[in-house]
Amino acid sequence: MRRAAVLILVTIAVLWPAFGGARSLERKLEDVSQQVGITSGSAFNALAENIADTAARAVPLISSSAGFTYQYNATTEVFERTSQTLGPLFLERPDTLGQGKFNVSVSFQYVELNEFDGTSLTKLESNDPIIIRTAAGFRATQLRYSLGLQTYATGLSFTYGVTDDLDVNLYLPILATNMRVGVHSRTVATAGPDQAFSPSAEAEQTGYDSGTAVGVGDILLRTKYQLPRWEWLRSALGMQLRLPSGDSANFQGTGDVELSPFLYLSTVLWDRVEPHMNLGIDFNASNVSQSQARYGAGVDVDVAPTVNLNLAYLGRSQFEGTADAQDTEFKHLHNGQIVTEPLLGLDFGRKDTSDLSFGVRFVVWKNLMVFANGIYALNDSGLRNDTIIPAGGVEGTF
Repeated sequence: MRRAAVLILVTIAVLWPAFGGARSLERKLEDVSQQVGITSGSAFNALAENIADTAARAVPLISSSAGFTYQYNATTEVFERTSQTLGPLFLERPDTLGQGKFNVSVSFQYVELNEFDGTSLTKLESNDPIIIRTAAGFRATQLRYSLGLQTYATGLSFTYGVTDDLDVNLYLPILATNMRVGVHSRTVATAGPDQAFSPSAEAEQTGYDSGTAVGVGDILLRTKYQLPRWEWLRSALGMQLRLPSGDSANFQGTGDVELSPFLYLSTVLWDRVEPHMNLGIDFNASNVSQSQARYGAGVDVDVAPTVNLNLAYLGRSQFEGTADAQDTEFKHLHNGQIVTEPLLGLDFGRKDTSDLSFGVRFVVWKNLMVFANGIYALNDSGLRNDTIIPAGGVEGTF
């Protein structure tokens, strides 16, 4: 444990200042807008902040459940395996690790976010031109933004069995985030101080910027307490604490403290099939209205003693949207009239997301196993990936 703690501290010390002097990724939207003569205002700032917050929550979280769990048998004086399957990957199961046991997991994920509410991030635009104030009056400008967001996530997970029924876990994500942003701007109408617009055709202007940030994401402290078994039902209570260690301006953290209570349920059928259910709430201590419900259901099956297949539904529901409409609205010209509309047509109202997780877990040597997984978005609500998020890793129990 002492060596693991030293390793974590060294990792944080090395990566924390990475790219610290560079301009944040969140500011790229402002920078590229200025290249085409648009001064960032409150709506642009709110847009950038909400994209950053949504992106930080879009990286799926590997569970802390170990593939092998144990309990010490005082009669035989040996540890006996308590889990009957190798377990899920993105859902938690009630089984705890076992007193004195230590589990280490290293996972890798590639997350590309390329849609918002079903619209490609390369084609973000309002139906109507936005109105920009100039020295001579106003201009109506048709805007189209193109965004690209990719995150390479390495997750280090350390679980320790305090007792046979109580686990504690530390999850440390290390993130490399790439962002590119381009803008196409074309003035279609101009007006004097009286705001009486007349058509105007000007040459298109373009701007482009990109950047990369590397750092530690939000660190998670997790604990799980297994309840007494009741006939066929297994259950446990969980608690997760999210620490705002990630840089929210670089899409690597939420900037909020969250406390998340959970209930984990499962049962075992035919000694090798285990259905699961998870229910919980991400309680945002910094902003209660931004709390979210999390839920999931799935099943994992040991098709062989060393091979496990798993399938799961993962859901998340916001209690409220991440921004009020007036925060991300901007004046637009619609049929000659000045109206307020969402900037780039993006709606940051309340979202419900649904994902399908599928993967395989297999033992390669003794208590060492590897896993591979994919996550597919079942709906297009919010900031999403339109293909499959791949993940893989290795874990061992000692």
